[in-house]
Amino acid sequence: MKTYAFSRKSRLRLKKIFQDVFSAENKTNAGELIAWHQQAGGLLKLGLMVSKKTGGAVRRNRLKRLLREAFRLSQDKMKKGVRLIIYPRAGCQIDSLSDACRALDKLRRKAKLFKE
Repeated sequence: MKTYAFSRKSRLRLKKIFQDVFSAENKTNAGELIAWHQQAGGLLKLGLMVSKKTGGAVRRNRLKRLLREAFRLSQDKMKKGVRLIIYPRAGCQIDSLSDACRALDKLRRKAKLFKE
């Protein structure tokens, strides 16, 4: 069960770290999701940004929960030491966990974030 844990250490939280990832300029557009990523040592970390354009608070929080869960389930397939920021586009159609997993898998393939 430990391999699928998603602790507080696995999240990007500080503004400075977000700025570092954005300044790395590794941007990937994969349909409904846009991602910025940076190779850094340590753990695989995730940051989420959801705009008010995607809907009300209930919709935004559900979208964040679905993306976190999809990331948690697929993190063993991703490279270690990557900082990843995911931004769902306005009007994205992710309504279930399977949709979130498909969108995240498409993003992972396009950004070449596969585990070696």
